[in-house]
Amino acid sequence: MNIDCRLSALIRKIEKHYHRENLPGSKYLIIKRECENSGLGLFAYYVTMLAQIEYALRNGMIPVIDMKNYANTFHQNGEVGKVNTWELFFEQPCGVTLEEALRSGKSRYVWEDIPAYHPNDSLDFLYHEKIVSYYHLVAKQYIRFQPHVLKVLQEKEKEILGESRLKKQRILGVLARGTDYTGLRPYYNPIQPDWKLLEETINQYCDRYHCEKIYLATEDTDVLEHFIHLYGDRLLYTDQKRVNKVTTYLYENEEFIGRDPFERGVEYLTSIYILTKCNGLVAGRTTGTVGACIMADQYEFRHIFSLGRYGIEDRMLLNKESGWLKTDEE
Repeated sequence: MNIDCRLSALIRKIEKHYHRENLPGSKYLIIKRECENSGLGLFAYYVTMLAQIEYALRNGMIPVIDMKNYANTFHQNGEVGKVNTWELFFEQPCGVTLEEALRSGKSRYVWEDIPAYHPNDSLDFLYHEKIVSYYHLVAKQYIRFQPHVLKVLQEKEKEILGESRLKKQRILGVLARGTDYTGLRPYYNPIQPDWKLLEETINQYCDRYHCEKIYLATEDTDVLEHFIHLYGDRLLYTDQKRVNKVTTYLYENEEFIGRDPFERGVEYLTSIYILTKCNGLVAGRTTGTVGACIMADQYEFRHIFSLGRYGIEDRMLLNKESGWLKTDEE
């Protein structure tokens, strides 16, 4: 791909501010993300890998993903060190396997897991549409679905949105996290909008942009049932596994996590993939939201709630009118 020189220079300047060094003499940059627990969701990995892929490309290295040698939620018992779970869902960015890169003697691992100056759930990058487009192009070329996964996603998209497309109905996409986010309010995680605020915002954007259907992406049964009650046949959603009344973190919930990792991952990918095919987006701050914004070819409008972080701010902005980030209009 052709890197935007101005954006590349800007990011390089930020890198210098963070005192990061390039990795000279290396042909391959092996990308991993370690964490204290293995419960990160798929789009937390997606965002990290995207950032490091972009870094590798700008520095003349070939990116290779290692989700084999570091435990993650998509490993089954005994698979750490044996199965590269990235490849359950995505191809390697440049077609080079992890084993090939390690055998070469010309590979280096990344120095950190989450670069502070790349897309993350702070959503800072959404302030500049050119940066969103820049990462969209990187992701489109280098984070490619496995062919059998893409087939499942496209079939589900047709199943959920096909009738509305035939009728030329406009669709508002909504991402509503619940379960452990709203039940446990985990420290430093982005505060999610309550149901009343979501309803008000959905109605506002449906009226403004003449959306006849609403597609809801959520892992929470209570959220889904609430919005089915509100919108009835106007509401579209997948038949994925959902839970409610969660008293632990979602990655510790056996009902949700104790299933085939591939099935669980494809369900999540499906919910976000269909979200990217809607006319516009209303969502809380999550890595799934970041993934949707990057993957979507182009939303007509986006409305991302920016309400602070649990344990730090009750609200970053105090009144309803200014209580969210508006990115594409007004």
